[in-house]
Amino acid sequence: MRINERWAVRILAAGLIMLVSACGGPPGIVRPNEPTRVTRIYTATSPIEWARYKSFNAELWTIDGTALNRILWLTNIRDKYHVFGSSRATKRRPDGPFYRTGMDAGEIESVLRDGITGMGVANVKTTNLQPVTIGNLTAFRFDVSFDVGNGLHYLGNLTFFERRKKLNLIWYSAPAEYYHPGFARGRSTTGRPANP
Repeated sequence: MRINERWAVRILAAGLIMLVSACGGPPGIVRPNEPTRVTRIYTATSPIEWARYKSFNAELWTIDGTALNRILWLTNIRDKYHVFGSSRATKRRPDGPFYRTGMDAGEIESVLRDGITGMGVANVKTTNLQPVTIGNLTAFRFDVSFDVGNGLHYLGNLTFFERRKKLNLIWYSAPAEYYHPGFARGRSTTGRPANP
């Protein structure tokens, strides 16, 4: 693994640690078959129990730990902000995986793929971009796969939609050996915007 990739993985790990520590305690629990309010935007229902870590505009759900099955919910990503972080495009750094209001679905998929690649993972592939309905909104979903430095191959999907000129994401991923296709198609956890 190159030095740049190691630093990117460390930055991602540090970000997850900060997300967990921002919660101020042990994780919450998502109870099976009970509607759960997520990041003040979604209402989701799952047939299984998840551990739940919350921060201001993000939640991380996991079954077996953050290195295994996980769902990352990110909300209200503003114009010219990094799709997975808080950095903003500047005159000195205008290019990168920054969301721009008015992008079409293919452009957003490309920016998200660049953002995932920037996390220091390898062999990032996205396929099967298609529209889906979440509540009364049209969203888009694509499949994603990537490899991490410890040799695990991950599969998952990423769903996104714009709401009030801001980008919102739901990203499910898991190592391929633990991967359940029912999760990949969104059949096992359903969500909808609470206030579209």
